[in-house]
Amino acid sequence: MDIGFYFKVMALSVGASAAAAQGGAGGSASDPAAPVPTVPYRSTFSDRPSGVEPARDDWKRANAEVGRFTRGHPDILKWEQQQAPDASKPQAPDAHKH
Repeated sequence: MDIGFYFKVMALSVGASAAAAQGGAGGSASDPAAPVPTVPYRSTFSDRPSGVEPARDDWKRANAEVGRFTRGHPDILKWEQQQAPDASKPQAPDAHKH
């Protein structure tokens, strides 16, 4: 038997199963009263790995820290300036500029 025979058998079986699915006991696809199989509910979170969440205290602490900056960006800029290193401490030299 040649390979063409297998393709013909496969095409016939696929065509027959599609025809059975469309013209089965369910009725016409254009009939709004035709019975429809129910789709089982599956949560998108069911495959989520467990045990990778950080502790709850971390996000609470982060919220508290951000809440200190009541005026938003101006307060953050002021905080960054306060965090600037002292001029008395030795610092790494700037990279060589070409």
